[in-house]
Amino acid sequence: MAGVVLITGCSRGIGRESALELQAHGWTVVGTLRGETGREELEAAGVEVVLMDVTRPDEVTRAVEGIVERHGRIDALVANAGRGLFGCFETLEDRQARDLMDVNFFGVLSCAREVLPHLRKSQGRLVVISSIAGRRSAPGSSLYNASKFAVEGWAEGLSYELAPFGVQVVLVEPGPTESGFFDVKWWGSRNMPAYAPLNERLQELQASVKDKCVPVGVVVNAVVSALTERKPAFRIPTGTNTKLQLLAKASLPERWWRGLVQKAVRFPEQD
Repeated sequence: MAGVVLITGCSRGIGRESALELQAHGWTVVGTLRGETGREELEAAGVEVVLMDVTRPDEVTRAVEGIVERHGRIDALVANAGRGLFGCFETLEDRQARDLMDVNFFGVLSCAREVLPHLRKSQGRLVVISSIAGRRSAPGSSLYNASKFAVEGWAEGLSYELAPFGVQVVLVEPGPTESGFFDVKWWGSRNMPAYAPLNERLQELQASVKDKCVPVGVVVNAVVSALTERKPAFRIPTGTNTKLQLLAKASLPERWWRGLVQKAVRFPEQD
């Protein structure tokens, strides 16, 4: 399968590399950016760049209408645009939480809502870049988990609704990846001394995760499989020990799993 694919969030990482890979394999790729960062490299490779913010429904509508006017169809959407937010819940501002959900959840919905009529016509694919964080929670990422849990629940229900139209929905669930995700300081801004020791520990753990990141190409390969296999899996987890973590979370008694998490984090003692 090759056709016209819209990929959101192409300034770096998974979005950019997926756009370049699919363009090289004969797809007509339209990649979205919020600004000019990344445009030159994408356009040099033949990727059509559209400025679009997924949190602005009017921009999404105009972008999709323009793609259909130029190309006559859309065969796939890769909903990749996303952001992080970390830190203990009480250290997170309400504004930060709403911004997170606007991008990671409502932004995905806005793009899907505009593209789905065209995917039904083409019997195309909807690929959502979720995360292992959409299957299991961890301290310090409660709101990020919430955004990914939400998109996973939505996508699962949607997959049944679209099956009669021949549209397949696929969730790609990366673990830690060399995508630049951890280079951005997405941490809470409220000063809460009670949580300072735990937040410090969580930041140490996040820094150590960088050593366990897999190349972004691992996730790109999953995206390609989601778009090209005749019957791709609904969920495609990627990354070191990701499948093992998910198996343990699903099969172990809850208290055992919680014990493993607490042991891994080594919570600092409170005064």
